[in-house]
Amino acid sequence: LDFRSFQFSQSLIFAIEEINNSSSLLPGVSLGYKIYDTCSSTAMGVRMAMALINGNENSTLNEPCTKPAQVQVIIGETYSSVSTAIANSVGPFSIPL
Repeated sequence: LDFRSFQFSQSLIFAIEEINNSSSLLPGVSLGYKIYDTCSSTAMGVRMAMALINGNENSTLNEPCTKPAQVQVIIGETYSSVSTAIANSVGPFSIPL
């Protein structure tokens, strides 16, 4: 268990819940999140990011990517090498990392 990554994910969850439960912060807007463990693997990070932006997180590798994207932003990995690879992969789709 990577305690640092766990702390980051818990902080993200807390912040999103605080925003969603506040009537003065972003009224009428509800934020969501999905958290994935890439196991510090660049290949796994890129694969999960591509599946996420295509809406096919649960699909197999043989299925086409046909669902519309609902992702507005991807928050990077705790390791810069994985985040850099993800940024290079999702950049052409205009999804910020």
